[in-house]
Amino acid sequence: MDTRRRFLPAVIVASLCLALLAGCDKTNPVAPSGTLITISANPDRIPSDGSAEIRVVALRPNGTPVSSGTLVRLATTLGSIPASVPADDRGEALAMLEASGQFGVARVSASTGGSETATVEVQLGLSPASVTVQVTPNSVPETGGEADLLAIVRDDRGQPLENAEVNFRTEVGTLDSGGRLISTGADGTASDRLIVTSGDLDTVTGDSFQVGVDVGSGGGELVTTNVNVSIQRLPRADFTFNTRNLLVSFEDTTDGRTTSWLWTFGDGNTSTRQNPTHTYAETGTYAVTFRATNTLGSDEVTKFVQVTGQ
Repeated sequence: MDTRRRFLPAVIVASLCLALLAGCDKTNPVAPSGTLITISANPDRIPSDGSAEIRVVALRPNGTPVSSGTLVRLATTLGSIPASVPADDRGEALAMLEASGQFGVARVSASTGGSETATVEVQLGLSPASVTVQVTPNSVPETGGEADLLAIVRDDRGQPLENAEVNFRTEVGTLDSGGRLISTGADGTASDRLIVTSGDLDTVTGDSFQVGVDVGSGGGELVTTNVNVSIQRLPRADFTFNTRNLLVSFEDTTDGRTTSWLWTFGDGNTSTRQNPTHTYAETGTYAVTFRATNTLGSDEVTKFVQVTGQ
């Protein structure tokens, strides 16, 4: 009885040792020499914080899948990817390539057993190729006003670029953003608002000023564009004239855009043409008044015109 009690534990220990040895001998299958391996990425262009699925298919020389569990070794020149993944019963292995905030082209390679190395390239970090800016309205009155700015950023394939860093700028006035960077949305757009006062516009000598957009990326690219914003100024009426006998030719030299004109020739006749001619009935000095009008208002000026008949 005592001998049996001592013997049974020994048998159990021996069985456990054999089981452990059998488990230690178990390894992943190895692909045979000449295995054909293919690799693909979906998508092959990802944002700097994005990921792509890497698909590897390993087939024996006779075209059948390698054994399930066969390890496929992976490596990448940029980003991160698991060092190895097992193939399934179709010979397919899947892994995720993470961009990890990097910009550039990642060269991803895969191999297994006696196979040749297969590679695929993935663009990490999408960069801006073009930017356009829309200003609504595209003009402001000289008394001051507001305009909405919309930037549209696209990549080199013409697709909207998300998470691009946009910087709006203006020659005069202030921006709601205060010059801070604004990230584009999924539609590739970013918006800002411009506010200008009459004092701001008094510093502009011409009839327009520029607003612009700069777009950068972690890859070091910079894309920029500018657009003119018109200033709606009240007209500053003025004119010149030339006399020949009783015929006088008038020319509008008003500063600012005009949409309508009214001439009073001083002899009871008028004209609404921009640059009229007028024949007086007799010589004399006439007070000619010219009024120029646009959407903001009107201005007029009077000059004496001497008609000599010569």
